[in-house]
Amino acid sequence: MTYAEGLEEFIDRCNNAMPPDFYRLPLVKQRELYLGLTREFPYNLPAGVTITDETAIYHGLQLRLRIYRPDRVRGPGLLIYIRGGGFVVGSLATHNTVVAELCAKSGLVAIAPDFRLAPEYPFPAAADECYAVLCAAAAEGSRFGIDPKRIVICGESSGANMAVAVSMMTRDRGGPALRGQALISPVLDFTRWRHGGEDAPLLTGGEMAYYTECYCPDPEQVAHPYVSPLVSGKFHGLPPAYIMGGELDSLLVDSHNYAGHLRNNGTPVELIVEKGLVHSSVRARALSPSVADAWDRYCAKAAALALQGGLES
Repeated sequence: MTYAEGLEEFIDRCNNAMPPDFYRLPLVKQRELYLGLTREFPYNLPAGVTITDETAIYHGLQLRLRIYRPDRVRGPGLLIYIRGGGFVVGSLATHNTVVAELCAKSGLVAIAPDFRLAPEYPFPAAADECYAVLCAAAAEGSRFGIDPKRIVICGESSGANMAVAVSMMTRDRGGPALRGQALISPVLDFTRWRHGGEDAPLLTGGEMAYYTECYCPDPEQVAHPYVSPLVSGKFHGLPPAYIMGGELDSLLVDSHNYAGHLRNNGTPVELIVEKGLVHSSVRARALSPSVADAWDRYCAKAAALALQGGLES
């Protein structure tokens, strides 16, 4: 295994702050450890971004949102960023600087949905709430200062899973048309993780089996098209996609397979396999020039999808 510069240190520090078997600990402790990664890898908020916590209503459902508005707006696009965390850990705080940087680097308004977590709220709670955020944002475009026809759905890992699910939901339900999807290391087949699987840096088979059980306590749900799109999903009528994968990520096969399905259905897709990167590498952007470059290109591509409807930065 040849890691990109800085990744070996990143992996060691992650494992010290949050051991690979953390999922065996009480749920409260799991979430404390995950939040602790923000102290192990601290980032300052970028200048020129105003952050507010707000709510929106969709079909009687009150939605919690964190809105990031750039002082210098590049255009009327909107990026909805769905955080990772296996549907179980994570909060607005754990990804605050990530979404703020996405806003600053893209020059676009960004929204982070604050969805409910499993196992307290299993599938489809989080995915449905993220879809509701899309619908609410499109319905209140003037409030957010965006063009409802220039929305890109973004996400990492389990958040990228929900971004794909939202792309399928809005097609299936006649919801707002998305301009694009910008994904980082999506997990799109949970059926292969039900009983564990291969271990990889920062993502073990035991961890994935745990997330699967928490999100889908009913085993029949695991193959649902909005949980495991690669198993039972349909790929027509989906928005153009930019996919950032890590060469050393056990989820890379999902990116390859999803990109293939999109191409076979005539959807423009750009899959970039970043050399020497592992799962959850974005948090290492201050340690690794390769991660920083990959993150910059991701932000540029998300902006290009929103403003140009294409993949040129």
